[in-house]
Amino acid sequence: MDNDKIPSSAGLAAIFNEVHTERLILRRLQPTDGLAMFAIHGDPATNQYNPHGPDPDLATSEETLRLWCQQWEEYGFGYWAVTLPQAENILGVGGVRHLVWRNREVLNLYYRFTPGAWGRGYATELVQTAVTLARIHLPQWPVIARTRAENIASIRTAERAGLVRRPDLDTEHIVFALGWLPIGDQQNSFQG
Repeated sequence: MDNDKIPSSAGLAAIFNEVHTERLILRRLQPTDGLAMFAIHGDPATNQYNPHGPDPDLATSEETLRLWCQQWEEYGFGYWAVTLPQAENILGVGGVRHLVWRNREVLNLYYRFTPGAWGRGYATELVQTAVTLARIHLPQWPVIARTRAENIASIRTAERAGLVRRPDLDTEHIVFALGWLPIGDQQNSFQG
């Protein structure tokens, strides 16, 4: 895809700011979401497979939130806060955000929910929506998801989003990808 065909950040924001799925509202993260971020990222249960463990305090979650909100400003998309219709409490955080990984621009697929939201298919609904929008509006960047080999729920969620296990990309995480091509084959090609 030519750079002149990449939508502007304002154009992407119009698409990504608030997305409604069958059961969820996916909305742009706000600077006021710090307590909800800490409730999710500070919970030991939601960080069972995170080598860094849970956020130790509210300030750590708020700094992550600040960086993620900054990405929204720069790119017009990023991770969403996940809520139910007619509810204000945030059940989870996730979606895709731009990052440079292995010297390549990619979209990192992320999903983390409160334990009370587990087992209801919300993560699958979120990731399928995020990947669909990414493939339509941001096809120039592959989508990746990195997880631990023992995190079976995360692996299944990545697979339900259409990502394919890529052992050749593994680091300390196992990697799933969609649209990743070897450097040099990146022109206008797409493959899982």
